[in-house]
Amino acid sequence: MTISQDFMSYQRSIGKSLKVEENRIRELIGKEHWLTDGEHKEQLLRDALDNVLPEVYRVGTGFVCYPSNETSSGQLDILITSKSSPTLYKKGALHFVTASSVRAIIEVKTKISKGKKLISVISKLSQQIKSIRATNPDCWAGLFIYDKGRLKGSDVLAVLQSVTANDPAGAINCVAIGENKFIRFWENGHRQSRLEQRPIWHSYELNSLAHSYFISNIIEQCSETIDDHRAQTLFPLRGEFGKEQLRSHYAFLGESSIAQFEAHS
Repeated sequence: MTISQDFMSYQRSIGKSLKVEENRIRELIGKEHWLTDGEHKEQLLRDALDNVLPEVYRVGTGFVCYPSNETSSGQLDILITSKSSPTLYKKGALHFVTASSVRAIIEVKTKISKGKKLISVISKLSQQIKSIRATNPDCWAGLFIYDKGRLKGSDVLAVLQSVTANDPAGAINCVAIGENKFIRFWENGHRQSRLEQRPIWHSYELNSLAHSYFISNIIEQCSETIDDHRAQTLFPLRGEFGKEQLRSHYAFLGESSIAQFEAHS
């Protein structure tokens, strides 16, 4: 008997599961322990990634060390490293590694207000990934926000553009803003955008798929190849335009303006 599959619902359930666990923790610890609440949310995402990434990677938290500079990064919320590379130190989920071992870094936030706080978070992450890419240019960086609050995709695009300036080494690859808003960086542009084919961020309004698409992009980054069957499970918005039919705004690297996409005809 053929079993019916619904990968759209499956991907939406990933975000819903994170939301359920987020609320469950907050109900147990209350408002007085928001720091602990934030730490648990980091662990929730680490666990979710550990369940789906190829087993050649370890998912933890920790520091990237730069021996030639006698410095290290601040603590990274999520640090994805290759198991084929040695660690400098490992104790449970806490890892100390050199830049060449890192596949991806992720900053996790419950909520971010626009203005100084948003600028601070993105600036810090951009500087961290720039330092890693000095020796490991293929490393991936993402910002995962559980609750959008009043934050708009255009707010985030403006800061990404301003902070990164004209240096692609500091570009953040993906941002999830709550359950619906998603931003992705295209290093060489996107052919369906009908815009110049150069580095650009697109923002999207995805119906309850932002968190799962963020995770799917990390899976794609950490996989040697993604065939069409696997792509259908990871990115269920299909058809001629896929998720591009849900794009909202765009921002070119090196410029200082945000523009809105025209609606698909």
